[in-house]
Amino acid sequence: MKNRLPFEDKRDFEEQKKGFIAAPDYKEIMADAGHVAWSMGKYDFLLVEKDYKSIHPSLQRQAILNMNYGLYEVIPNIYQIRGYDLANITFIKGNTGWIVFDPLTAKETARAALKFINEQLGERPVVAVVYSHSHGDHFGGVRGIVDEADVKSGKVKIIAPDGFMLHAVSENVYAGNAMTRRMFYQYGVLLPADPHGHVDQAIGKNTAAGNLGLIEPNVIIEKNIEEMTVDGIKMVFQNTPGTEAPAEMNTYFPEMKAFWAAENIVATIHNIYTLRGALVRDALEWSKKIDEALYLFGKEADVMFASHSWPRWGNDRIQEVMKGQRDTYANLNNGVLNLANKGVTINEIHNVYEVPASLQNQWFVRSYHGSVEHNSRAVINRYLGY
Repeated sequence: MKNRLPFEDKRDFEEQKKGFIAAPDYKEIMADAGHVAWSMGKYDFLLVEKDYKSIHPSLQRQAILNMNYGLYEVIPNIYQIRGYDLANITFIKGNTGWIVFDPLTAKETARAALKFINEQLGERPVVAVVYSHSHGDHFGGVRGIVDEADVKSGKVKIIAPDGFMLHAVSENVYAGNAMTRRMFYQYGVLLPADPHGHVDQAIGKNTAAGNLGLIEPNVIIEKNIEEMTVDGIKMVFQNTPGTEAPAEMNTYFPEMKAFWAAENIVATIHNIYTLRGALVRDALEWSKKIDEALYLFGKEADVMFASHSWPRWGNDRIQEVMKGQRDTYANLNNGVLNLANKGVTINEIHNVYEVPASLQNQWFVRSYHGSVEHNSRAVINRYLGY
């Protein structure tokens, strides 16, 4: 694989470090309960220039890219803190305060992120929070950055896509215990962080082990496309139900030509079937929503950033990534169904379906988070059952 894959393409590394402002002097964040909620320091073995024979070279590359840690400027007035949790927390500078996109999994990591950006860029209150979708690593830390009383009074807006509460509850409560157990196995999070154990989690280093909470949103985006101005920042929301989450939305900032891709476009092909357990996702619908975003926003966007991974700058680069991911999800759906109609079964498909060669050599469509083997079986499961 080291000889077959395009390791000479270094663009991801240039994008990953672009806009770096500062890193904190600590690499651990403690939980209020007294244990370590988050540690980046335990992955420092990845920063030693060494090819570990026990780590797949493609995975080691992704793991090094996910060592982003600290405060980054995406463009003026848009900032991200990366490496504080599985997801990124994003801060938009409004007229009077911060608009926060996706406040991480844990109260403790979100609180530390807000404290760090205020130390670096000047203290500002949080005036609004946007939940891009209904997964815990995108809302669970909200109590670390806002007070529920301020939300209930309307002083702070919490904005979420249609169906958010229904799906947040169904995924995290109804099957919550079983799903949490399975998550430990899926990600190997109980393994030690070392070259023979836990190396990376594809879309981030790991999941914070702190206090997960939820504050109900007080603004719901119900239309397919909805415009809103919050604290002087104009935003265009695109509802994308049935993609990476049953309730999810992208956001475009027209005055800054900045496209927030939520978790619909990250630096890997995602799960159609996630081993922790969730509804099987619709690869064709996912592809269509990326295509819709490409024509709505992608033709003029100068930067694309998301709740995981790192931003992409320049319109050609943005369109390249959007088109590549759109086509990969579409081919997964259509290619698998083509084979199924020819008689390939769910117990054979993972040995038969292959991603087209033209896509296999693009880093942004490598399957780190969702394996081709499980995703191909998921398509048959979705249409035909197990």
